[in-house]
Amino acid sequence: MTKKPTRLAPYKRIALYTVLLLSVCLLAFSASRYLQKQAEEKNSGRRRLAFAPAVEKDNEALLAFKKEFPDREIYLACQEDVTDDGISDLLVIYKEGSLVRFVTAMGQDGGGYVYTDPIPAPIENQGIQFKNIDHEGEMEFIISGEKNGQAGYAIYRIIDGQPKDLFGDGMDNCC
Repeated sequence: MTKKPTRLAPYKRIALYTVLLLSVCLLAFSASRYLQKQAEEKNSGRRRLAFAPAVEKDNEALLAFKKEFPDREIYLACQEDVTDDGISDLLVIYKEGSLVRFVTAMGQDGGGYVYTDPIPAPIENQGIQFKNIDHEGEMEFIISGEKNGQAGYAIYRIIDGQPKDLFGDGMDNCC
């Protein structure tokens, strides 16, 4: 004789289905929150690494630059030790007349700054990134931006006191 399977009472079936449905919903909600948090962390990490923050308006190097060059309209200024001498340097993108230029103010041991020769810089949406690409000495920096929708960038390193273009793409179109 085979036993007949016992059937659950209707209210017990409803209770069981309700518990199962709530469990699935809770699991889906938890998975969704976890994936959303992972995406936010990934994106915020990109934003943190994307561009160097601009220096504060009362930054000592920025004030010295403004005093030395009062006619230059500063678009962006970021600070980092790009010469590997233990002293912070200031990278400045500015407008003078109709030209947008980039210059590095290299901090000196006794105070003060030595300025590199100005070079063309992007006209719009400028950004500066610092990356030690070769993991040696001087810090490389990336200048990027646009002009009329044409994007470009260049990777520089200070060599013999001047920024040298190591590699780039589209800078002729955006500067």
